[in-house]
Amino acid sequence: MKIVCFDMEGTLTPEIWQEVAKETNVEELLKTTRDIPSFSELMDYRIKLMKDHNISFSFLKEVANKIEPLAGARDFLAKIRDNFQVVILSDTFYELALPLMEKLGNPLLLCHRLEIEKDMITGYKLRATKAKRQAIEAFNKMGYSCIAVGDSYNDLQMFEVAEHSYFINAPKVITEEHSSIPFFNAYTDLLRELETLK
Repeated sequence: MKIVCFDMEGTLTPEIWQEVAKETNVEELLKTTRDIPSFSELMDYRIKLMKDHNISFSFLKEVANKIEPLAGARDFLAKIRDNFQVVILSDTFYELALPLMEKLGNPLLLCHRLEIEKDMITGYKLRATKAKRQAIEAFNKMGYSCIAVGDSYNDLQMFEVAEHSYFINAPKVITEEHSSIPFFNAYTDLLRELETLK
């Protein structure tokens, strides 16, 4: 059976940090890997902003817990599971994302860990430097065929090693830069495409 490997934020859920930006009026937190492709650089930037603006982990988690999946995402995943295994490969953190997994029907999530001291984020532990790519490479070595779906620059690493790759909800600038990768703006259209691969 094939595995469909999804990015999470922007693909199936809103961007957690952008929701925090709205709640705190710290516009710099609106930046994502669409703006800063290096995840490590982006996280260092976010942690500094949280320290500068005294934004606690508790507040961040409270915002994350209120987030709902993008419209149609849960039903979309449920339909995909009729013919595929589903894995979420994300540059998010377990401490923030687990409530969202429940709202998405509890797919397998592979992501990173935060380091927290006195209710402030002090750092993070990356699962691997190119975790999305390495996960798909590992699945491939086990004899699985992988399909990758994402929306941003940090998803290109898994697109390079997946059998099939697709953008969903991606900005025009990214889809134009990588025009060889099919893109979709609706789950129903992507679902029809995936059903041709089962």
